[in-house]
Amino acid sequence: MATIDWNLRSRAHACMKCAAPFGAGDPVRTAVLPFGAPLVAELFAEKLAEEAAAVAAGAAPRPHPDYVRLDFCDACWKALPPDVPWISAWRSVYEPPPAEPADPVKKADHESLLRSLLEGPEPENWLPEIYLLSILLERKRILVERRVTTAPDGTRVHIYEHRRSGDILLVADPAFTADRIPETQARIEKLLGIERPAPAAPPPAEAPQLVEPQPPDEPQPPAEAPQPDEPQPPAGKPDGESEPV
Repeated sequence: MATIDWNLRSRAHACMKCAAPFGAGDPVRTAVLPFGAPLVAELFAEKLAEEAAAVAAGAAPRPHPDYVRLDFCDACWKALPPDVPWISAWRSVYEPPPAEPADPVKKADHESLLRSLLEGPEPENWLPEIYLLSILLERKRILVERRVTTAPDGTRVHIYEHRRSGDILLVADPAFTADRIPETQARIEKLLGIERPAPAAPPPAEAPQLVEPQPPDEPQPPAEAPQPDEPQPPAGKPDGESEPV
């Protein structure tokens, strides 16, 4: 997989061609194209000439990005030639940059982690993490996907724009399968310092209670059958005496 310059500059505050500043609510035409396009050579002619003179004087050549982001006003956009080899282009509304927070120290989150990986020295070593983070931020409506294109080596590249700042992010599709998502998510949580609680251990099994054998019950003697009562003489006078008439 070829190394791509993933970090494109933020949204400009003035037109790339006429240098007119953008005002709040003004339409902005944004486009991404290869650095070697003729329009790039035209717009950056002065800067490229300065670099060439520095190299001729013995300075080390400066590396150039693979892709360039350009922002234009409506008038300059309409004046551009129709055959410019845009990789992606869209229209948006300019918003002034948000004020810096009073406290510059903030807790790391998915967005700051994504930026640190993209702007780090070796972003190609973090392609699965970068890809999964971009999907999470797209679901949170922080990033919006503008286009999916193909790099010269055949890699699918997703072009994202930050909804608020207008920053452009190029994210390579690592084409990993769904079974690698839990592993990648665990590495992201580790980078964020998130520790998941260890699963609770099952309670120890109770030892079986020994039951002492009971002696068999002794046989009981059979119950005696009830004896019938002897007939009693009727109550009256003693024998030999009779009742008076």
